[in-house]
Amino acid sequence: MLKKLSIAAIMISLMLLGCGMPSETLKTVGSEGIVKIIADPGNADVYVDGNYIGKAYRYNGNPELLKLAHGTHTIELKKDGYQTYTTRIFVGNQAIDTVNIMLIKNP
Repeated sequence: MLKKLSIAAIMISLMLLGCGMPSETLKTVGSEGIVKIIADPGNADVYVDGNYIGKAYRYNGNPELLKLAHGTHTIELKKDGYQTYTTRIFVGNQAIDTVNIMLIKNP
């Protein structure tokens, strides 16, 4: 009886230790950061690392935020009649990185 209790105690201890270890799922989720884009005009086209991702107003927190892998990214905003805006940001473990952009009209 004592031997069965000892084995059960060891198994429970191992299970509890395993609960404290990060899982692959948690590591994957933790590899992204969140970026909020506030732009004027809001219908400017957004490019991340050269890829078109949509209009700026989509990523102002209403309806969604931009999820990017940790690391350095180039964000460009373009709109006809305005100068292109380009910036490089580092996405890390911050809660939300906010990019505020006011495009300048072409002369």
